[in-house]
Amino acid sequence: MPRAVVVGGGAAGMSAASRVRRLQPSQEVVVLEATSLVSHAPCGIPYFLEGVFSDPSLFMTYTPEFFRSKRNIDVRTGAAVLEADLSARKLWYAQDGFRQVLEYDALIVATGARPVAPQIEGISGDRVFFVHHPAKAQFVKNQLSGASRIVIVGGGVLGVELAEAFSASGRKTILVHRGPYVMSRALDESMGRELTQRMVEAGIDLLLGREVIEVRDGGRTLVTSEGTLETDATVMAVGITPSVPFELPKGKTGAVKTDQFMRTGIPGVYAAGDVAESLNLITGQPDWQPYAPVANKMGFVAGSNVAGSEMRFPGVVGTLITKFRDTYVGKTGLNVKEAERFGFEPASAFIRAPVRAHYFPSLGEVLVELVGDQRSGRVLGGQVMGNVEVLGRLDFLAGLIAKGASVQDVFFSEMGYMPAIAGVWDPVIIAARQLLKA
Repeated sequence: MPRAVVVGGGAAGMSAASRVRRLQPSQEVVVLEATSLVSHAPCGIPYFLEGVFSDPSLFMTYTPEFFRSKRNIDVRTGAAVLEADLSARKLWYAQDGFRQVLEYDALIVATGARPVAPQIEGISGDRVFFVHHPAKAQFVKNQLSGASRIVIVGGGVLGVELAEAFSASGRKTILVHRGPYVMSRALDESMGRELTQRMVEAGIDLLLGREVIEVRDGGRTLVTSEGTLETDATVMAVGITPSVPFELPKGKTGAVKTDQFMRTGIPGVYAAGDVAESLNLITGQPDWQPYAPVANKMGFVAGSNVAGSEMRFPGVVGTLITKFRDTYVGKTGLNVKEAERFGFEPASAFIRAPVRAHYFPSLGEVLVELVGDQRSGRVLGGQVMGNVEVLGRLDFLAGLIAKGASVQDVFFSEMGYMPAIAGVWDPVIIAARQLLKA
């Protein structure tokens, strides 16, 4: 009986294992997961640290026992892969203190990503913490329980979410970011500075344009490019990198190189999720988008192909969304800086408009930035911010961008209108109209 082995029990891994099982009820499916958690994602960690929920088991969509008893998947937790002989199709792993060997017919590598540890002296101090894997969330929460002053290093999505989490419990929260505004890699300046201002108004101490040079006293003192900071704890949130467990071919992004079937080029070996590279549908270039929706679909595709049901993963446009307090902000496709880097001739329109008709009590405003290519007329990307209906507008743009739509296509898209929840001219349509004049 053929055996499919999945290394990594996160979103991609369990999606792949479940797909193999569904399509091949009699095939042996084994999952090796180094921690005690499966079907997990790190997205919930800031909310756990904030106190939105307190039970670490809620990080899991399903438990290991569910997969064993209900789906007949041999889930082996606490099983850390030590080495692999990919030509002989063998893995060696450690579980309960014993070294074991496992042969496979098909292997799906779904080992995710790991936090970037910058080359800074003193970074391994006892008061320096990295936030990424749910299995370590309780430890981090316990260690931070007595901290009244916390410094976050990094102003990307995770840094913004952690700033909300720590400040919500009344702690003095300082965020150090080397960019000119928060989320400076994802957002263009107008949107990024708006989010930055809202965080400042909420009491977050933002130290922008600074880099951490040295960590002293175990993480209680930070030497930055513009002075020294004292803190009870330092939390590093400077990014993540693919966690490639053994010798697999890497692409330009540093993630495992795969084709649209999630094959690695090594016979019988697939890769899926945050460890795997994909194709950007706008640029046509390799891309790496380590987000759970992408990971789940990659796992679904890998599992389908392992089970003999051919399926392709088409690629990504890069869609993300996060929040700070009651402000939601998201990005899909390319921003202006990215568009320029990939050789487009971008033009952008920035719109600030009320959510609904003027005669209703205000629900606040929505900010939209739309990016188009002046040569082809194609819509390249969009960013949306507000306290209501951000995700819907973002997903609307993501779908159009994935299909190669033009700015004119966006303008003529038929969006719903109801005075109580939307104006007759949606901000996205207004932005497209403005770009058409450019």
